[in-house]
Amino acid sequence: MIRRFVFAVGAFLALGVSTSWATNVQLSLTSSNTNATAGTWQLSATLSDNQTLGIAAFSADVDGVAGTGTITVLRAAVAANTLAVTNPPYALFRSTGTLSAPNLTGIGASQDTITAANNFDPSGLRFGDGLTSATTSPTYGPIAPGGTLLLAQGRWSAPAAGGQGTIQAFLTAGASFNLFPLNYAVDDGTGLGNPPPPGTAQNTFAAGAVAPSVAITVGIPVPEPASMVLMGLGAVGLVALRRRG
Repeated sequence: MIRRFVFAVGAFLALGVSTSWATNVQLSLTSSNTNATAGTWQLSATLSDNQTLGIAAFSADVDGVAGTGTITVLRAAVAANTLAVTNPPYALFRSTGTLSAPNLTGIGASQDTITAANNFDPSGLRFGDGLTSATTSPTYGPIAPGGTLLLAQGRWSAPAAGGQGTIQAFLTAGASFNLFPLNYAVDDGTGLGNPPPPGTAQNTFAAGAVAPSVAITVGIPVPEPASMVLMGLGAVGLVALRRRG
């Protein structure tokens, strides 16, 4: 039991992971009210192929990058709602991230592979997350694609006086997105709680690469000097018209 526990934790931290796997992860970030002083964001992930059984664990940052103003990334209004993945199956290492202005770092969670391995029972796991097409497990048979997985959501804020910057999602430094290999199994597939058959893997593995999201420009642009002069002249003209009236 202790040995399985160590293996499962090691899998999440991507220690000793083979580099021969090439399935990649694409992060996607969307935002509401981009031309405003505040808005919301959603972070999701999609796998590049169907050569895995889906996402098992993740850790990501959403950064606010200064432009003409400082953009700050925040948790959801109800902090617990920042994680969009459900518990279960993402029951372990759950984190709504660390506020490190202007960024929100280390948002993450893992499926409970530890309990599954200890009990020879995969019923608490969910395969297919992040897959856009079906795949097949040698032990569990056809796996339906879960599609793009919504990971997290939150808010951003910009200077009230105007100023733009960007928000962008990245892989957390030193972490990984862990995936279920095609031959992953914690039992023999019969539902009887028997050990997995020879040739199967009990550990998850790190994605080959995690591509950052596209940077989204948010905030209200600061008027250019020429525009401000025209606005000022317009205001003077209005005052003059009122006096004449």
